[in-house]
Amino acid sequence: MREDATTLYVASEDIETALDLLESVEVEVGFDNDDPESIERAILAVEEAINTRLIGHRGDVRIESAILRVKFDFRCAILDQASSDDADDEAINCIHTLH
Repeated sequence: MREDATTLYVASEDIETALDLLESVEVEVGFDNDDPESIERAILAVEEAINTRLIGHRGDVRIESAILRVKFDFRCAILDQASSDDADDEAINCIHTLH
């Protein structure tokens, strides 16, 4: 029984580490607002950066769910920036914080 508690504790530490890494993701990407392929490349670059950062912490359902949520938030931020009337040629800088 004690061995199981230790194993769960280690797993909890791994999850906490992964969530800390995910919470501190900072990515800067540039894209052409009028080019859907450029926008999609920016989104894919963010997703790849997240995948690379969390490569050693994948597999747990809670971590995978958090990763999907962060990717979705970045995607929405990029799409919002691309469709904004204030959109310009500057790079978008997204800093994500998990809530």
